[in-house]
Amino acid sequence: MSNRSHICLNKLDKVPAGKPFEYKDIVQDDFALENHTEDGKRFKAEVEQGMYSNVKIEKDTGSHLLYRKL
Repeated sequence: MSNRSHICLNKLDKVPAGKPFEYKDIVQDDFALENHTEDGKRFKAEVEQGMYSNVKIEKDTGSHLLYRKL
């Protein structure tokens, strides 16, 4: 498994600025569903580390994280 999350950069590019989204909205279509939880944590860490300068964590609902594209 790669050290990077399995998001689809094309899907992320299509998210309009200012619109909230979840990891499930940008994950690669062929990435196994049973791996989404761990990979979602990896994506969260990448956002917190600033790997995506145009994405921030908007809200933690307790069961899901909402991100916002800047």
